[in-house]
Amino acid sequence: MTLEVPSVQSKEAWNSFLQLFSLADGIVILRISDDAEHDQEGYVAKSPLLGEVYEIVQSRPMFIVCVCKGPVRASLMTFPAISQLVLATTGASFGLPKYRHDLHPITPIALKKRMMEKAVRRLQLVGDPIDANEAQRLGLVDFIGDEAEVENEICRLVYRNCSPSSQYFMYKSDLVKAMRAKEEA
Repeated sequence: MTLEVPSVQSKEAWNSFLQLFSLADGIVILRISDDAEHDQEGYVAKSPLLGEVYEIVQSRPMFIVCVCKGPVRASLMTFPAISQLVLATTGASFGLPKYRHDLHPITPIALKKRMMEKAVRRLQLVGDPIDANEAQRLGLVDFIGDEAEVENEICRLVYRNCSPSSQYFMYKSDLVKAMRAKEEA
């Protein structure tokens, strides 16, 4: 299943993402392309959404591949941290600008599981963005390439890790039925 992580910072977009993410299992590809300047509504920072995402990841059998393009900042840093593999384009950058531990409590917890605590603390205190090469050196990113190379790597990973018996295709009508059944239960 491929999910676009919303760069639109709205409650509706994030709730839709959370519903789809809660139904996912197997290989999940998260695509992050943060085009929003900042969280204008403050929804992501003030909501327990990232905590719910973290709980879903911990409770379900998932192999998460995160694809990062462009700037990945603040709360969105949680997604590369919870992923088993992180692929980044050469133009990707990462950072925790204006970090406050009371607004983003789950982000450093997730990052410390992927990176050394010293590197996480440096990202929090300094706040300067790092490029994809530095992120790879720190252990946040596993593969760097241009967009075509990243897409080829995704294809290779899916081909390598999916046998025909474990591939699931869900049509929209089946998804609607599954969501209704979950709501009724």
